[in-house]
Amino acid sequence: MSYDLIKAELDAPDLQAERMFAALRGAARLANNPATLPQGRDLVIRLLSKISLCGDFERRILISLVRTVGLFPYMKEQLAVAEDDDLLAYQFHYMKELDVVFHGLQARIYDLLMSGSNVVLSASTSAGKSLLIDAMIASGKFRKVVIILPTLALIDETRRRLTDRFGERLQIITQPSQQAAAGSKSVYVLTQERARKRGDLDDVDFFVIDEFYKLDIRKGDDDARRAIELNLCFHKLAAKGAQFYLLGPNIHAIRGLERHEVHFIPSGFATVAVDIVHHDMPASKPERLERLVEILGGKTGPTLIYCQSASSAATIAEHLIGNGIVEPPAATIPTADWLSENFHPEWIVAKAVRAGIGVHHGSLPRSVQQLMVRLFNDGVIRLLICTSTLIEGVNTAAETVIIFDRRKRRTFDFFTYKNIQGRAGRMGRYFIGKVHVLEKPPAEEPFVVEYEIGRQDDETPMELILQLPEEDLTQDSAERIKDELNRSLLAEETIRANASVSVEIQNDIAREIEHRLKQGSDLFRWSGLRCSHLQLAAACEFIVGHIRGPGGLADHRVFSGSQLALRLRQLEYDGFKSFLDAFVDEEYPNSTIGSRIEVVLRFVRRVVCYQFSQDLMVIDRIQRDVALRLDVEPGSYGLYAEHAENLFMPASLTALEEYGLPLQIVRKIRDALAPYEDFDGVLARLKRLDGGELDLTEFEREWLADTQAAI
Repeated sequence: MSYDLIKAELDAPDLQAERMFAALRGAARLANNPATLPQGRDLVIRLLSKISLCGDFERRILISLVRTVGLFPYMKEQLAVAEDDDLLAYQFHYMKELDVVFHGLQARIYDLLMSGSNVVLSASTSAGKSLLIDAMIASGKFRKVVIILPTLALIDETRRRLTDRFGERLQIITQPSQQAAAGSKSVYVLTQERARKRGDLDDVDFFVIDEFYKLDIRKGDDDARRAIELNLCFHKLAAKGAQFYLLGPNIHAIRGLERHEVHFIPSGFATVAVDIVHHDMPASKPERLERLVEILGGKTGPTLIYCQSASSAATIAEHLIGNGIVEPPAATIPTADWLSENFHPEWIVAKAVRAGIGVHHGSLPRSVQQLMVRLFNDGVIRLLICTSTLIEGVNTAAETVIIFDRRKRRTFDFFTYKNIQGRAGRMGRYFIGKVHVLEKPPAEEPFVVEYEIGRQDDETPMELILQLPEEDLTQDSAERIKDELNRSLLAEETIRANASVSVEIQNDIAREIEHRLKQGSDLFRWSGLRCSHLQLAAACEFIVGHIRGPGGLADHRVFSGSQLALRLRQLEYDGFKSFLDAFVDEEYPNSTIGSRIEVVLRFVRRVVCYQFSQDLMVIDRIQRDVALRLDVEPGSYGLYAEHAENLFMPASLTALEEYGLPLQIVRKIRDALAPYEDFDGVLARLKRLDGGELDLTEFEREWLADTQAAI
């Protein structure tokens, strides 16, 4: 029988036990032919989902086929009927240190890494690439390991996994203020930005970059600055000779690593089977919403609904709530009540959770994002509406994925499509995942990652080459930098430190500051947290008018420096809830309560906690350069930038949200966590707290307990 015939027979609802032998025989023929091995592996997985129809004889055949296709972890439940040679192969793939069994691809990569090789692995989400990180740590071979992850959500997920697996056997460092204890084995779990700022990573033994495709700065990603940071982070770690392991999905090649000896392994190895249904729907959102209701009416298992944006997620959630697609579970009521009280009763996330539906996108507070994933993975909610923030890396246990619409800022490319598709099914939980694609799928095309530092040309961003050591520049790059510096009014040190902003913009800001300083203005000569509204607004005017450019903050309802300064002051002095309530009351055209809430969340997350502090430090360096040249006392904005980045709280308290504890709860218990200078001390006090003695609701005590358990 052909693959298609066997698959159709296994999919039949009336499949009889007597037909299993014929299916096994057909699968064996495909599995034992290298040219058709992927099809054979797919059928073996489908056969495992029907193992209840097998007798002992058929089970032994199936277990032998599981071994043939390298799916050794699936043998665990059937060892009682396995043949001796199959048992031996199973034991050969068992790793005692982690009490896990590798599948064939994992075993191959593990052997390469243990031999000291650098490995770049491209494999699907279900391939278990991250387990190899834990395996390398468990080997005891390395004293200092660095894991670079693209999001803070992934940092917490990884930290929790490592804490659960290794306990106190090693020190896990995630925060800028944490330092490794002398003589200890340590694992640094960081974003590229945090790794770049650390001065203690010159002696790293082994490092990992997850989602390594983000090295490519030319693929039209929403934040090229982060891709540049990742390039510089890789260069910083690899230049010292550390062994590396890069992992990601669906990459056909990587270019620019010729200076390093690398094993690039693109693999189609899969641990789950996937059925894809193409609906080829038109762009009309109402038609898609109705089709979505039809699909979900079929009582799918745990389902991710992928969409392009937070506004699209809100539209979907409203429609599903209106159609009563889920029986509201009582278990979500405390969560919905808390979200309503601490954000707004009309917030779509609170309303959706009350109806048994989760929502996950980039504007949500990190603790709420983590809560949504936890509710979904624990089975409390069956549907989770998400954007690419969840798709890119965070582990979820979804049986079905529905691709509702495409990305907002670029075409729905084949790489993104395959990445989302890989979220359906889960090894050991759902043998067969299902993907519904509501729009026409993209054409297949190769995805090649370009490591920019290794390939430098005229299009390589100046921001990148300005931050490279001279010995790593090509002659052309060195000439470009020389020309750029010759046009600058500022010192070379300032230009390089402000590499994220063009020299032209830096010069414009410098001219304006110089003009005002010569007139005796004190608008830029403030320090620490002591600045008037006019002084803060003057700095903010450069951010809005120059660095971000006209309309650059319009999505956040900020149109002037004075307005940005006012919003910062409101947030600082009134607190988040009052700031949110005041903004929600500000009606403007084409807005709803829900859209205004999203604007606030986006402003706080992207501007206050990320962009503003970086932009303010650009201005700080420029004004310092100009003031010293004019022999004028300069200002110093660093403390205010850090204060804003941490939402005007001690940094050690703000960091607790990365551990899954919302800042609303942190503020309630802050007195019990003092003093705040030492983050590890704050963590230790947090872990010892008795929730029953704190002024918290029962729901908040449970949330606190979950955080404590993962410390």
